[in-house]
Amino acid sequence: MSAKVTSVGARFAAATIIALLAFQGPALGLSKRDLTVSLKEKRIRDLSSRGLTLAFHVSIRSSAAAPCFLARYNYRVTVNQREYLRLPVVLNEPIRVGAGEEVLIAIPLKVTYALLFEAIGPVEEKAVCDMVGDLVFADEKKREEKIGFAFSGEFPIFKDPVVEFLPLRVNDLTVGGGDVVFDVKFGNPNNYDLIVDTITYDLRFGETTVLKGEVPGDKSVPARGDKTLSLPFLMDFFEVGKEVYDLLQKPPAPCRFSGEIAIHSVWGRLVITFDKTGPVDVAKKPEGNPGP
Repeated sequence: MSAKVTSVGARFAAATIIALLAFQGPALGLSKRDLTVSLKEKRIRDLSSRGLTLAFHVSIRSSAAAPCFLARYNYRVTVNQREYLRLPVVLNEPIRVGAGEEVLIAIPLKVTYALLFEAIGPVEEKAVCDMVGDLVFADEKKREEKIGFAFSGEFPIFKDPVVEFLPLRVNDLTVGGGDVVFDVKFGNPNNYDLIVDTITYDLRFGETTVLKGEVPGDKSVPARGDKTLSLPFLMDFFEVGKEVYDLLQKPPAPCRFSGEIAIHSVWGRLVITFDKTGPVDVAKKPEGNPGP
């Protein structure tokens, strides 16, 4: 009799456990508690007088037992507390976040000054932006979870340096070569100093590169001020070609001066490009006038 009671009790206990498991349903999928989203840093790139890109570098950490995938995201951006844009982004290739892993992504915000001013009105010197949105993740069974984010940053309203050619100083000029000094003035129309680290350049007369390299010495330009840089060099017309000699004999000579300026700023190290094309006058030293 006791054995029979024990068998019935065991069957009842087993049935109870099965019923409880069925009531609980399938194992839970992806959860917000498994994912942590945080801002690592902000970077400005592609800076010019037309606009820039402000990139938010974001860390995604997963404590889930299985991988998940960032499938898409959306955001709304306000600049100086006025709406600039709303943008949904669907990723062509979902970004995998492995179990227990950290993945870094960049969320770029492209700012075009003309569109910005049209949307919110004029802005002077710098602007403050706020980005609010959702990252949408999916697990391997396509179950989705949204993680909200809110980031802030600021960016400059930048005006390109103004490049002006000064007359080319010709100390000596023969059919074999020339001893010249190329002077160029950089004007800074911004209300802040341009603290210049490097200027790399390519100087051409006509279609021929006659000098390239990096400008030496102090290159920083004060706010609303200018800086004249001098590049003395020797030309060998057997190397650069007789065409350059002919151009300098019939001034003004067609000139192109292009390159990159790396500057230090409160927004980090920024690289801007310049490209000036135009005629350059030639100032030859008077005959019999000694000295530099």
